[in-house]
Amino acid sequence: MMIKISLKLVRATQEGVVVAQRAVRTYTRYAFYSFRDRKGRQADDNKSASVDGPRHSLMYTDVEHFLLSQWSDNPVPYAVYRTLVAALFFLMVFYTGFYGVLGYKMFIMLTYWSFYVLVACQILRAVNCWHYVSLKKQGKDIREHLQNKQRIKTQWLLHNLSSDGAILVSLLFWTIAYDGSGVTLVNLSTHGINAVFVLIDMMISRTPIRMLHMYQCSCFGLVYMCFSYVYHLCGGTNHKGEPYIYKPLDYSNLQVAVSTALVSIFLVAPLIHCWVFFVYRFRLFIHRYLKAVERRADHAEKTQ
Repeated sequence: MMIKISLKLVRATQEGVVVAQRAVRTYTRYAFYSFRDRKGRQADDNKSASVDGPRHSLMYTDVEHFLLSQWSDNPVPYAVYRTLVAALFFLMVFYTGFYGVLGYKMFIMLTYWSFYVLVACQILRAVNCWHYVSLKKQGKDIREHLQNKQRIKTQWLLHNLSSDGAILVSLLFWTIAYDGSGVTLVNLSTHGINAVFVLIDMMISRTPIRMLHMYQCSCFGLVYMCFSYVYHLCGGTNHKGEPYIYKPLDYSNLQVAVSTALVSIFLVAPLIHCWVFFVYRFRLFIHRYLKAVERRADHAEKTQ
């Protein structure tokens, strides 16, 4: 009896190892394709389109991918959606400012650095979408006016920072920074609603994600780490008068604070970007699947 149980455990372990190996191979293959930009194209009818510049850069040929929804080529409904989102987050800035308990100390918090980047991104995306609509109505060449322009690059950079940052800040807050002071709408807005919105919006928009852009959020975190250390050296305090911004970043215990910061910056942030990338790939998978179903249905109708 024990021998049979042992054999079953060994067999189950071997099968688990095989599944794990397949998962690693799939992950590695998808990452490689992302580095080479051989997969992840937005439109099947534009396979010949090339990506400009190095894969870690903000150069991109198909500018419409930043200005349209994944599910429609009509720019007006998407522009309206972007405007409503921008207005909502703009109002949330005032709400969190008036009803929050931090006062002017909110400007030293990573939470609000990330949140303001998210708000700026939504405003810029709305402006760029309406500019695109205007250019289309005037019959102007979209690529000539927008392709690889600074406003599109800035939008992409802010999108990368806000997508990774919203999830990172929410994760760090509820796991290591939350002090049990209670859950409020301000907390949820800056440490939950923003992250949920980012994930939902990634399934709506057509914005591409590159795996090699993971360095951007890490650089953002490194800048904040330097700021928080300088703030500590200058005798700065948080809204409670404590000699640190966040308890995990108490530089009086330098080794623990630096270790926490470096793990968050160079391990957690890249892992979150990998998750964001696979959400993006999942969106493309669904889109391609529905397109394939539609083509098969059209083909069946023609053959009948």
